Amino acid sequence: MYQAIRNIHLLLASFSLPFLVMYGVSAVQMSHNTWSTMKPAVQERDFPMQGGQSDARAVARDVMDKEPSIKGEITNVQMTAAGISLRIVVPGTVHEVKYDSKSGNAHVRTSVAGVMGMLNRLHHWAGFYHEPAPMKLWAAAVAIVSAAVLLLGASGLYMWFTRRPERRIGLALLMLNVGFAVTIMLMLRRQGP
Repeated sequence: MYQAIRNIHLLLASFSLPFLVMYGVSAVQMSHNTWSTMKPAVQERDFPMQGGQSDARAVARDVMDKEPSIKGEITNVQMTAAGISLRIVVPGTVHEVKYDSKSGNAHVRTSVAGVMGMLNRLHHWAGFYHEPAPMKLWAAAVAIVSAAVLLLGASGLYMWFTRRPERRIGLALLMLNVGFAVTIMLMLRRQGP
């Protein structure tokens, strides 16, 4: 039984490690945002389109048809006095579209963040409701990794408990870890709003 649990533990850790490293790196970036530059590269373009459109999806589809490099999920749709404002987003890239319904002009401002910006957005990206298929795949992988981390903890505790000589030191380390985590949570709670 120990051998099987150990193999499962190693496989779960091998699968989870790249995701945990990504989350760790992006968490450090968010905590210490002066350590890396996150200034995006910005490009602005205009696209002539049919005037008088009132459907944001149709405007977004027209923009994406005119420029294949513009793709992603439609967010932040707002009807304005001049027309429609929306965003087309993939992690690390934001296309801000301002459509003028009178002239039919669509002004697109594209901001492309570097690797750290993409990792930052992936860190916050959640749920299965996103349109692009790769983002659904990402959500499924993150769900699997979340379950794998719980199983890693359970299998690690099992393997530790079966080794009698290491029970005392393991119990001491476990209690130290729980004490540290509870202390930090209480400190954070007291500093809250």
